[in-house]
Amino acid sequence: IYLARFNRSVLVLDHGSGRSTTHEVNENYLGFPKGIAARRLRKLGREQAERFGAEFLDCRVEEAARSRAGYRVTAEDGREYAGRTLILATGVTDKLPEFENKDVNQYFGRSLFWCITCDGHKARDARVAVVGADDQCATTALQFLNFTKHVVVITNRPPGESELSRRKRGHLKAANIRLYESRIGPIRGEDGFMRAVVLPDGRRLKVDYMFNQQGARPNSLLARRLGVKLDADGYIKVDNEQRTNVGKLYAAGDVTK
Repeated sequence: IYLARFNRSVLVLDHGSGRSTTHEVNENYLGFPKGIAARRLRKLGREQAERFGAEFLDCRVEEAARSRAGYRVTAEDGREYAGRTLILATGVTDKLPEFENKDVNQYFGRSLFWCITCDGHKARDARVAVVGADDQCATTALQFLNFTKHVVVITNRPPGESELSRRKRGHLKAANIRLYESRIGPIRGEDGFMRAVVLPDGRRLKVDYMFNQQGARPNSLLARRLGVKLDADGYIKVDNEQRTNVGKLYAAGDVTK
């Protein structure tokens, strides 16, 4: 939007996947008192950018390389596009749990979420399963006590393979939060809304919402190939102006952590 308003020629190549394409209704953005569906917000943002002259192509970028004039990117259909400046806003891929009997994407944004700040309020007095196997997951589970007393933690790993410290285990126990060191089996529910989680040993846990705390992987392969500096987790390093270490190459959004 800003580049187009500053009379720059702007081309956005977008595969159309990621968190902004889920079923989520976002209720923490200023100006939308009734909330707004992520897909609707995405559509409105595109229309706004197009009104100022930005162009969009729905495609996946397979390669990006330096050129004499700046940068050249190759789409999945083999076509090439050139620009003096390149901005990578490739986001992250969430490490979602796999359900034995359901497509996880049916639930993502309806009863499966990843951010307590964005969606924790939806779980008031509801039954919540927090999925993860480290201390950060335990901290998130404890924070859910602000909304409900019906909280459990499922590691989604075989017994003995979690990274929970003894200290955090003690905190969970003191707060009466049950810890299940087990994989997730089948999900019971319909139309994207959960009713229960079945563990491999047959135990059935009643659940209304699941919050995924297994982390995400940054989509930084293109950046790596271009020689961009990444942190230890693969996120793109940028300065206060969103500049990378490579000239005229910027990065924005979740891929910069």
